[in-house]
Amino acid sequence: MTETRAEAGSSAVEGPAGTPPERELTGPARWLTTFDHKVVGRLYLAFALAFLLVGSAAGGVLGVERINGGFQLVPSRAFAQVHTLHSEVTVLLFLVPFFLGLATYLVPLQIGASDIAFPRGSATALWTYVLGGALLLGAYAADGGLDGASTVGTDLYLLSLALLAASTCLALISILTTAVTLRAPGMTMLRTPMFTWSVVVGGGLTLLATPVLLARLIELFIHHHFGADLAALEPAGQIGWFWSIPQVYLLAVPAAGVAAEVVPVLARSRLRRNSAGIAVLGALGLLGFGAWAQVEPYADDLLYVVAGLVAVVPALALVGVLGDVVRRGHFVRKPALLLALGAVVHLLLGALAGAVLVIPGLELDPTVWTTAQVHLTLFGAGVLGAYAALWFWAPKIWGVHLGDAAGTAAFALTFWGVLLLAVPDLVSALVSDQARLTASFESDTLTTLLNGASMAGGALAALGLLVVVGDLVVRAGRKGGTRAIANPWGAATLEWATSSPPPAENFTGELPPVTSAWPLDGRDGAQDGAEAGGPVPVGTDGGSASP
Repeated sequence: MTETRAEAGSSAVEGPAGTPPERELTGPARWLTTFDHKVVGRLYLAFALAFLLVGSAAGGVLGVERINGGFQLVPSRAFAQVHTLHSEVTVLLFLVPFFLGLATYLVPLQIGASDIAFPRGSATALWTYVLGGALLLGAYAADGGLDGASTVGTDLYLLSLALLAASTCLALISILTTAVTLRAPGMTMLRTPMFTWSVVVGGGLTLLATPVLLARLIELFIHHHFGADLAALEPAGQIGWFWSIPQVYLLAVPAAGVAAEVVPVLARSRLRRNSAGIAVLGALGLLGFGAWAQVEPYADDLLYVVAGLVAVVPALALVGVLGDVVRRGHFVRKPALLLALGAVVHLLLGALAGAVLVIPGLELDPTVWTTAQVHLTLFGAGVLGAYAALWFWAPKIWGVHLGDAAGTAAFALTFWGVLLLAVPDLVSALVSDQARLTASFESDTLTTLLNGASMAGGALAALGLLVVVGDLVVRAGRKGGTRAIANPWGAATLEWATSSPPPAENFTGELPPVTSAWPLDGRDGAQDGAEAGGPVPVGTDGGSASP
């Protein structure tokens, strides 16, 4: 699980006397054998975006099927399978792994560590995730899934989800151990950056919830494999709770952490109190813990109703805290800022939709209102937060800047596309009680028009994804972007205290003791030191309020 690195300056392994040193592996051979947390993190991001393309394609199939236009891409029996596949790919193969990859890359840098804890464990988690994702798609191709006709396919489906749950736990153990035990001297938990805090909160609670999901999957596998009636266990509820209220808010905590990190830097301002951001992230995470909400009767529980209603408070507080930062600072039309603010707006809209969803008597849970709420919270807040992280940290991850035009286009297409995707479903749930797991083949003109508008919104969001992937491939994959300096944003957290991208050991030399939540606050002298990849002067708690 751990790794002993070669001494600094040695780039190859030397053999016996007279034997030439081994050449350093490159390309796929390096990807398969590396334990470098930076390479592992980049691979996580690449695979997560690739899987999101698959999830978006499944969403497109759902959109077409729901329109009463004579189109039928899949049999009616398979509609529920495609719906479940869309949810599982978006959450388990994109959203969770994306932020795991981002944390694997950034958390050691943000806390001043030279490596991640358990680097081999982190690499094992990556390839377990890739294997689990491939098995999941293969299971559905073999007519598996909860509603599949193939017994072997269903067993393979449950096995793939178990692998994904295990890989998530292993990755989180490495990340959380790093954040708790490998911080630079003087960096208390209250001085750790907002993104690391969001990973500690969201990741820590997810680490408690994921084994519950894994236990349920083992139970379902035993029942199904040995011939018991799987439907009697209500399997959809025992799996779907992981991306439903209240757990859906827990999955969005890292996106909120990205926004809390990006907005103050680009707005040239600062949170009035660092503890305020920590409190908001903590409240959002605690209210989002949902391992207890696994079976159907939970929808009538007082705790479920209270969690859904109160979840509006931290989302609204996050809007207020970051809105105050922008008000006191300067709004600049940078893609990362637009994307981060868009993520916060969608998180608030998702929380409001969730508050209405849990109101007793409305009976909105079986309808497409649930789908709209998840789209706003995960595909809106989560995906926009992921894009904001790409545009903000791309200089540190790949050493290049992503395009401003592409980032602005991705923001517009995703922000408005997800709104157009979700709002018609909210209306449809109120006026026609359209069920979320059934394609609408009725002749109701209004329902048909609403479903068509929702499909158009999904198409816009998918186009935004293509813009993101295309710009990333051109600029980062082929190194076609503007080369980045160490600290292009003038940020004040430790990941910007080294070169872009960082050297093998992350930092050259030993970092001075940290005395502030903004250790790079000495702006002028810091930039010169960062250019060489070395440590920079460390600020004090009484430093300038402008980062």
